[in-house]
Amino acid sequence: MKLNRNWTVEQRYRPLEEIPKLAISAMVEKRRQDQGYPTYHIAPSFGLLNDPNGLCYFNGEHHIFYQWTPIGPVHGLKYWYHLTTKDFVNFVDHGVAIKPNEDFDSHGVYSGGAIVIDNEVALFYTGNKRDKDWKRIPTQCMAKMSADGNIEKAGVLIENCCYTEHFRDPKVWHHNNSYFMVVGAQNRQKEGGMILYQSDDLLSWHHKGPIKTNYKKLGYMWECPDFFDISGQSVMLFSPQGVVSQNDYDFKNIHSVAYIVGDNLNLETMELENHDEIKQPDYGFDFYAPQTYEDHLGRRILIAWVGLPDIDTPSVEHEWAGMLSLPRELKVVDGYLIQSPLTELTALRGDPILVKDEHKVPTGSFLLSVDVECSEFSLKFGNESGDFITFSANQYDFTLDRTYMTQLYAKNFGLYRKAPRICLKQKIEIYLDQSVIEIFINNGRHTMTSRFFINDLSFFSINGDIKVEYFPMKATSKFVL
Repeated sequence: MKLNRNWTVEQRYRPLEEIPKLAISAMVEKRRQDQGYPTYHIAPSFGLLNDPNGLCYFNGEHHIFYQWTPIGPVHGLKYWYHLTTKDFVNFVDHGVAIKPNEDFDSHGVYSGGAIVIDNEVALFYTGNKRDKDWKRIPTQCMAKMSADGNIEKAGVLIENCCYTEHFRDPKVWHHNNSYFMVVGAQNRQKEGGMILYQSDDLLSWHHKGPIKTNYKKLGYMWECPDFFDISGQSVMLFSPQGVVSQNDYDFKNIHSVAYIVGDNLNLETMELENHDEIKQPDYGFDFYAPQTYEDHLGRRILIAWVGLPDIDTPSVEHEWAGMLSLPRELKVVDGYLIQSPLTELTALRGDPILVKDEHKVPTGSFLLSVDVECSEFSLKFGNESGDFITFSANQYDFTLDRTYMTQLYAKNFGLYRKAPRICLKQKIEIYLDQSVIEIFINNGRHTMTSRFFINDLSFFSINGDIKVEYFPMKATSKFVL
């Protein structure tokens, strides 16, 4: 898909206020005609959704912000969009939360995180500004949200002193009477890293430098960094760009996601002490820019962008692009981030049906719970025209194959993805929602998250000695126009 390559800079950076209402209505109507639009995943009413931002639990609700380009399904002038939910079934749409209307964020409100402090939320983001020569001037900025939802900008906190123009995506946390911030950056040698800052008051920040690991030259930029403690260990989660691998599994997308688990961040040496080898949380085609937060129950929750930079999916023809993953609870076991669908999602399940061979589906939104003990099996999801995708396994690998789906795209990055199979006996959960599939494998150690495009999906079939329960999935409350 190359539809977005034809947009001019002037088109990409038109503000929302200059988009005619008739043009917005036309985009919404075209999106409504798309059978690939999800029913229980968060997606934009029109335009492009990318990184989840500002995730937090505040005032009795989960707050979900995301980057949004309203002009169309293209990367351009970014806003923060805002939703809340108490149960991940019913959502409230609050619309645009932060606009690019100051000099320091005139060319986009870029990604960042949030921290709850007493009766307000501090929202951190990168202000994207371009000078007359189109050189980017990034700064780390803050806004504050009150309990009644009012958001006011507090201005620039950190200017770029040491890095290239790739200096963005602040994430903040509180520890031992201090505040800490990580920022994704590219150094002068064009190497990526996670940069640490420290503050006593959230206003004045001390630059401490990059967090050190055994991985000295891992790609040219680390986007969307996250750092958190869980189960007595410290985790670096980030999206490195420019990383490749020779094995069958790792770093096969245009950009991928990685994490490193260690014992502790030593603030004197800036080292992540006694850390494990780098790992990937997801082996699908479309998983990027994950962000985590802790809720009132002490759960560490992850939400990611189901999409990738520089990849246009067929949904752009319907004037929208991008969605958010399902919320996932994280735990650390034996050096792995274990991902589980949030328990609230069980409220979306209909009554189960035990399926043996083939099952006709009335819609493309359902869940399969699969018990596996055999060496080989496959599941095929298709239509009456012969288009399909398959999820299969042998005793060594899982494979997700998009070769025969209706609308192929990004073929130069491959038509299938593999993941290691850690054990024969396991329960696998497969969530389908019109044009997205999220597969939880290896008892939560890995997932495979992908977009797929099959016109009129009508059945799935089973090959192998596996037990499959089918659950129709209800739609969440509508939070789009």
